[in-house]
Amino acid sequence: MYYRTCPECGSNLDPEEQCDCNEEKEFRKEESKRVSRMLQIEESGQMSILFEEAV
Repeated sequence: MYYRTCPECGSNLDPEEQCDCNEEKEFRKEESKRVSRMLQIEESGQMSILFEEAV
């Protein structure tokens, strides 16, 4: 069986199949930014969640 390997993540792909690893990385990056905006570090060092941002 013929296959090719994604140079970015190493997944084995069928001929003409496009790997979605870059889309996955971008999604995780955006999700990380969204979560970071929801967290606030108080003067005491305690982290709190800003629920207004979560919704």
